[in-house]
Amino acid sequence: MNSAKARLTRQLGYVYLELGLEEALRVLSYFRDKRGRSEDVEDSVRILENFDYFYAHARKKLKEYVAPRKSEADLLAGRVTVDKIKLEVDGTRRVTIVFDKRVRTEEVIEALKSVGLEFEVS
Repeated sequence: MNSAKARLTRQLGYVYLELGLEEALRVLSYFRDKRGRSEDVEDSVRILENFDYFYAHARKKLKEYVAPRKSEADLLAGRVTVDKIKLEVDGTRRVTIVFDKRVRTEEVIEALKSVGLEFEVS
């Protein structure tokens, strides 16, 4: 496990989770299993599995965040989990997941505990 802790913050109604790439994939897998499959989670996993390509593409386009695809049906049913993702490289690959406003902080904490990650709330 990565020695750096995951960091959980809440801003403007959104839950932000900053953590390593592998840990982010584990958290997204938890949400896929818990909430069911949705296009945004599937696309988020695809983005993270192809981290280098999407990181280079975002830098080229001068974009800070990458937004996963969301289906209208998932939006209406309240199944959207991920609003956007920030990809960073600072010696290691880091990810900030910005969860949809409907995802509660408690759900993210439960996910972190379930996948065995240490975290801090700030």
